[in-house]
Amino acid sequence: MRVGRACTRPASRRRADWCAVGALALGVAVLAPAAACAAGAASAPNEATGLVLESAIELSGRPIGRPVAIAAGPLGGVYLADAARGNVLRFDAVGTILFEFESPQGQPGLQPLDIAVTGFKVYVLDAQSSALLRYSDEGSFLDVLRSFEPGRGELPQSLAVDTTGRVLLCQSSLHQVSLLDQSHRVEAVVGGFGSRPGDLSRPLGVAFASDGTFYVADTGNRRIERFTAVGNFIAAFADSLAEPRGLDVAGTGELCVADPRRRSVHLFGPTGVHRAELVFDRFEPIDVALVGDTLWVLSASPPALLRVRVLRGG
Repeated sequence: MRVGRACTRPASRRRADWCAVGALALGVAVLAPAAACAAGAASAPNEATGLVLESAIELSGRPIGRPVAIAAGPLGGVYLADAARGNVLRFDAVGTILFEFESPQGQPGLQPLDIAVTGFKVYVLDAQSSALLRYSDEGSFLDVLRSFEPGRGELPQSLAVDTTGRVLLCQSSLHQVSLLDQSHRVEAVVGGFGSRPGDLSRPLGVAFASDGTFYVADTGNRRIERFTAVGNFIAAFADSLAEPRGLDVAGTGELCVADPRRRSVHLFGPTGVHRAELVFDRFEPIDVALVGDTLWVLSASPPALLRVRVLRGG
């Protein structure tokens, strides 16, 4: 299987030329640092410093139509939302489809827009029912958490859920993000159309950090914005971004961002410093999901699940 060529460029060491070269027989990408890397400054212990492509799982030829989102569970399960076929699938770590989620009673199927996992619960944004649905991690439907009025632009395009049960809903057509408390009532709304600090334009991704603060992919303004746990603006950063979309945050605070226009995934430090960019020659990443130091990347064209390893300093 051809994995394709990918290059990762550590932003803090411009002289370094890291390149992952596809290994046809193994189906993995091997990171080969240039000699100049030896002259680079040492990184802090356990600091994420780079990304390397390990393998690619092609989805063409499988019973999958148009994958739009991925999420990953604590035990290694990978969940994929398929808008065209109207289902959510669970994969194992090597790409085997384990099962399909059931539909809510009385509903012929799903039209998932995004999915999120926290603990052993899976949250699904469903356009078919215009609602936020909750499932067990084994695919059993549990309940409807919130319904939306799509005619008013309320239907979100993406979501995130933290470990306490708070929910972020990215309402792109309204250029805003709603923060729901543990009872799923609106606690705060951030954004509003514009380009000033705290404004948003067509946001397409959200993610919580472990301290309760959260990030928004301000796609129309080609930047990432960070807010406090109660929705106050903290900072914005835009280094190297062209079309930020899917986001996820490591337990150590690093942020990974899918950027389909640049055909790449970015790695930022907790303060917004750009650390690395993993560039693909034939994949178009639209979403990411982190579990430990494994980063799952969803490619829209060609459809594929990419397994990427987060590299850490000494």
